[in-house]
Amino acid sequence: MITDEIRKELFLLQDEKYRDFQKKLIPTVKEETIIGVRTPALRNLAKQFAAKEGIDVFLAELPHPYFDENQLHAFIIAANKDFAHCIYETERFLPFIDNWATCDQL
Repeated sequence: MITDEIRKELFLLQDEKYRDFQKKLIPTVKEETIIGVRTPALRNLAKQFAAKEGIDVFLAELPHPYFDENQLHAFIIAANKDFAHCIYETERFLPFIDNWATCDQL
């Protein structure tokens, strides 16, 4: 399943010092949901997964249990070149944006 593949990649990219830093910046997000993946790595991962078959499954699995999955979700939406589909995905994702950092990413 693509979500399991994404989650595995996120944990491989985990930077615990960065995670601890992020926890201080976004106190409204539960600490245990922050994996700690740096933004450039998330952008690269989004490029890798955006065109993958089955990505719509990941995008539809809302809410995501991890903050970093939400960040990745925002980057995948932004990578979409089809304006109508981008708007559709944005509108579907908006109710699940619960912090300034994810809003900022999108």
